[in-house]
Amino acid sequence: MNDVDALLNRLCHLMVAFERAIGDAPDDAGRRLGLDMPGLAVLVSLDLFGELRPSSIAELLGGTSSMATKVLGRLERAGYVDRRFGCFPDDRRAVTVRLSERGRRAIDVCDRELAELSVDLLAEMVAVSFGAQANRQGVPSDEPLPGERPPGTGPGLAEFLRFVVEIDKPILATVGQLDSLHPADPRGLLVLSELDLHGPIRIGALRELIDRSRNAAERVVQNLQGDGLVEKMTGTMPGDRRAVVVDVTAVGSAVVRGVVAAISAHLPELRPSMTSLSLALSGERQGLGAQAG
Repeated sequence: MNDVDALLNRLCHLMVAFERAIGDAPDDAGRRLGLDMPGLAVLVSLDLFGELRPSSIAELLGGTSSMATKVLGRLERAGYVDRRFGCFPDDRRAVTVRLSERGRRAIDVCDRELAELSVDLLAEMVAVSFGAQANRQGVPSDEPLPGERPPGTGPGLAEFLRFVVEIDKPILATVGQLDSLHPADPRGLLVLSELDLHGPIRIGALRELIDRSRNAAERVVQNLQGDGLVEKMTGTMPGDRRAVVVDVTAVGSAVVRGVVAAISAHLPELRPSMTSLSLALSGERQGLGAQAG
């Protein structure tokens, strides 16, 4: 397993865990956040850039206007955003979306959740960024990582989302139209990466791996199987010949190798984002330690 293999695997693990965390974490009033990654991307963008038109938000999400309408509807019902009319003198009917105070507080919660989950990803990014020298010597704790410092608002989240956008480019270029591996839902790529790295997995263990229900795990496997990336087998477990296991196919393994090769080729473009994210996450984890102390 090389450093990029480990980075891809750790990123998939983090994305699955983080998406569960921002859905279930309580806000400062004890209410469940109920966020997902598209919703969080909208909140962070509004925090960084101010009010935006719905058309700009649709562009940001890389989807259709109907998709943006659904995301904004959920955010508005939850009280995270407000819609305003008449903000443009030349078009009084134009609608803009702004972040509410509850939305700002939700970003703070998500920032803390990311900092708590990010230690393994941070280690893998350092290994990829600094190569063998970092593996041998480590990065001195009293020296700052190079690169631009992140923006002042929500630095960890802003840099994390920027990094995800950058690493999605080589992934999308490789997986193409394979919906089961689209980076918007990292569970499929996580399962494929785990199988490629560690070998067959019992079907029952997938539920814990992707942190979802048994039915959800079955759907992920079915989608991967439909694309010819995994296969189910029985009779391979010495202690239980009836056990059903999932393994990667030759096609699935080739796809993983293609994704890793594409990320490796994209490293010059990824490194500035990785450095800024490392700096942001390092600072926020130190902040958590200071609070705890």
